[in-house]
Amino acid sequence: MFRHCQLPGKVSAVNVSGEAKPGRLQALMGPSGSGKTTLLNVLAGQLSASPSLHLSGHLYVNGRPMSKGGYKIAYVRQEDLFFSQLTVRETLSLAAELQLPDTMAPERKDGYIKDLLFRLGLVNCADSIVGDAKVRGISGGEKKRLALACELIASPSVIFADEPTTGLDAFQAEKVMETLRKLAEDGHTVICSIHQPRGSVYSKFDDIVLLSEGEVVYMGPAKEEPLSYFASLGYQCPDHMNPAEFLADLISVDYSSAETVQSSQKRIENLIEAFADKVPITEVTNSTTKPEGSELSAKLVQKSTKKQKRAKVAAINTAMAALTKTVGVFPKERAIVDRERAKGSYALGPYLSSKLLAEIPIGAAFPLIFGSILYPMAKLHPTFSRFVKFCSIVTVESFAASAMGLTVGAMAPTTEAAMALGPSLMTVFIVFGGYYVNPDNTPVIFRWIPRISLIRWAFQGLCINEFKGSAI
Repeated sequence: MFRHCQLPGKVSAVNVSGEAKPGRLQALMGPSGSGKTTLLNVLAGQLSASPSLHLSGHLYVNGRPMSKGGYKIAYVRQEDLFFSQLTVRETLSLAAELQLPDTMAPERKDGYIKDLLFRLGLVNCADSIVGDAKVRGISGGEKKRLALACELIASPSVIFADEPTTGLDAFQAEKVMETLRKLAEDGHTVICSIHQPRGSVYSKFDDIVLLSEGEVVYMGPAKEEPLSYFASLGYQCPDHMNPAEFLADLISVDYSSAETVQSSQKRIENLIEAFADKVPITEVTNSTTKPEGSELSAKLVQKSTKKQKRAKVAAINTAMAALTKTVGVFPKERAIVDRERAKGSYALGPYLSSKLLAEIPIGAAFPLIFGSILYPMAKLHPTFSRFVKFCSIVTVESFAASAMGLTVGAMAPTTEAAMALGPSLMTVFIVFGGYYVNPDNTPVIFRWIPRISLIRWAFQGLCINEFKGSAI
């Protein structure tokens, strides 16, 4: 039973009780801001109590408290979070390596992946890259089905899907809901949130929960019962009207005028009171464990290496290119890492170490190529030791800029904010971290900048040691 979920200034769910059964597709429906996603997140263990969020109640699975664990939960988010440079098959293979037991034979894992590709209709695009807004890849509907496939790797008992039809056309939306329907028929307990489905999508639901302004208006079978229930309260669904549209209009506030707002709110209050004898649903805590070990690190290194090899980013200059590449990619990747860590696929340490290990060869390649071309063209000091020192400084500069990019990407809330903040910080280091050959000429206000920073050392090394010995 889930009794209470309260956000500051808004009640998302109060005195709610219900049941989701295996083999049945259940939908949480309601207008925007009704509390669908909040309730789904709490049930799926994606939200925990905090000073700004009060939770109370209990969630039971097969008669046992959910907090005791032993049950696998899948959660499909609204956003499609994938590594864009990997193919569909590689994405599933990586998920299988991280979630399936190491004792499972590779042949069984391959067979499991092939079965998922067939079940979710991904065979035709199995060897296509996932893609993103810049790189053309699979369609939106295929990404939704791929998200489902990644969650099904661990054979979950319960599947939660938050707005699975968002951003899809009518055909793709119906295909995704048909997939969820088949998963329910296979014995899974499937719960999804949805705003206002078309008639053919609504007909696939077995049960519905109608939420309005954070409270339950109806909960029960989805076919004829809700229409007859509301008809008994004086709200008759017109003939030949989509039941989903009728229900959505019935529990939504009309903001056309002050009169319509007052009348619609009064109607919703009456509907909530009529359903007030119902009891609650629950809180769930996630008790997944985080795998460790060298095998996990090897798998993560393999993923990072593939992604780096296929990412075709031009090297404009050593520091700025390294910074921009990292700052532009990491905030997006962070969302994927957060999702996989929430499932317990791996811990932060193995991910970070594998990422750095995979990026070292590529991070060093561009500075070395840059140095090999620039050094003789600029006619710098023609000795091998000076050339090695020059390339070493440029390479260290690249790594330092990448580290700065990771820091900015981890701190910034969005990619746009990271892209604005990163180059600004780099400009400060470039101008005042070694631009002046003679430190004594540096304005007093900037002398506090540490001389031991890698960026300052790199630029001073380039300016003082190389150009003084130049043959120009």
